[in-house]
Amino acid sequence: MKNLITIIFSVILVTIIIDESYGQKIMKLESELKSGSTPLEAKRKAFGSVGKYQFGSYRIVSGKSGWTTTKSSSKFFSSETKSESKKKSSFVFVSNDKDTIQVSTSTNTKTIESTWGDFSRLNLSSDNYLSVFSMNNDTTVWRMIILAQKGAVVKNNFSAEGILTNGQKTIQIREVRQWEDGKVPMFKLIIGYEFFLDQHSIAAVQSSPDSFQKKFVWLHKDLDEKMKSIIAAASASIMLYSEESMGSLDR
Repeated sequence: MKNLITIIFSVILVTIIIDESYGQKIMKLESELKSGSTPLEAKRKAFGSVGKYQFGSYRIVSGKSGWTTTKSSSKFFSSETKSESKKKSSFVFVSNDKDTIQVSTSTNTKTIESTWGDFSRLNLSSDNYLSVFSMNNDTTVWRMIILAQKGAVVKNNFSAEGILTNGQKTIQIREVRQWEDGKVPMFKLIIGYEFFLDQHSIAAVQSSPDSFQKKFVWLHKDLDEKMKSIIAAASASIMLYSEESMGSLDR
């Protein structure tokens, strides 16, 4: 018998497929970003453990995924099982066919799950997703941290927030869970992220778990090319993370 987690997310997938008949959607953006940018469609160019996403003049040219290590523990006469897993990966990102960014990522996931016979419930899964960006033409190192949670004890079932920083400048990363038409995805899934600098929206990435919905990246036209490259690489990293997270929903 399928456990409760598998049943719930099977329903999500079926609902997503049914919703596909309503056509492609765009997530809701702040007006200043919407008017100051053009959506760049992101396409996955190859199969593999690290997807080679490409959008505009930005692309992942290679990638490597490391092993996932997991350890679990549970107490006698307790229905709860706690586990922790760690995974690392890396990819090479190129912008404008000239600037190269080396990206290394690590995901630390902690989960608490309750089991009753053949049924189980994911109480809480907490991700700490870290990406480090090193440019070939700049000694400045940027880091992105995404803190995400999902599970029965999490408000709205999913939540996420993050920052992108070089130690001097900090960009906030906020979840988006509403479409442009005002509708909210089933189960209030996170469909993308928006980047804010000094409370101004400067970029966004649509990375919906719905495989029928296209992925997009927005970069404000007033950003300099170096900042566009860093945020584009961060957006690519988020797409890979969203892909990884969706793959873990039924486990």
